[in-house]
Amino acid sequence: MHNVYVPVIAIVVAFGIIFGSQAITESHLDDDVAALIAAQLDGVDQVELKDLKEVEKGYGMCGWYKPQGQDDYTPFYYSRVNERVTLDADSSRYRNHCGA
Repeated sequence: MHNVYVPVIAIVVAFGIIFGSQAITESHLDDDVAALIAAQLDGVDQVELKDLKEVEKGYGMCGWYKPQGQDDYTPFYYSRVNERVTLDADSSRYRNHCGA
């Protein structure tokens, strides 16, 4: 019976490592996207993100951002493939991927 516990524990640990690293990566992705948006906006140090959703089978992300000190949110599209942010809601990239 002792020999059964070792493989079960190894499998549980492996799942924990795999899914735990994905959760950590996802949390850092939000910070990376916010930093990319802030870099594209002149004079903005931080932005707040909301209503994030994955599109294109996880290869893109749509959502809304608000620069620090402003009240209105603006839509954006982020491509994980080339790590590029599109801030123009009228652009074809935003409309094609986010359905606006």
